Amino acid sequence: MRMFNIIPVIAIAALLTSCGQPTPGAQGPKGDPGPKGDTGAAGPIGPPGVQGLQGPPGAPGASSQFRLVRTQCISAAACTAACRDDEIVIVAFCGTQRAPATYLTERSVSCGTNPDPSNGPLIAVCGK
Repeated sequence: MRMFNIIPVIAIAALLTSCGQPTPGAQGPKGDPGPKGDTGAAGPIGPPGVQGLQGPPGAPGASSQFRLVRTQCISAAACTAACRDDEIVIVAFCGTQRAPATYLTERSVSCGTNPDPSNGPLIAVCGK
């Protein structure tokens, strides 16, 4: 029976606590900011920026160690290719059929004594 007496007492106490509340007064001055918080996690990567200006030209590189020599074969004397004094022949061939060339010295090649002018040029690669 005591239980039945306690429930009305709690209900009346709850009603009385909400009565007679004073109206709030004017807001006071703003307080000082609090201390800085910890750094948060990094956000997503943003979109790429605009294209920058072209940079200055770079330093010149080393020159090629190889040089291509092409000679049209009109006659046996004209169907000879020679490399410079500081170069040697790396590889050579005659015409579009890529027939083997005759190596005269380490710096010169030929397509033989009777080359075919319609076959194409003598191609030689000279290297340092």
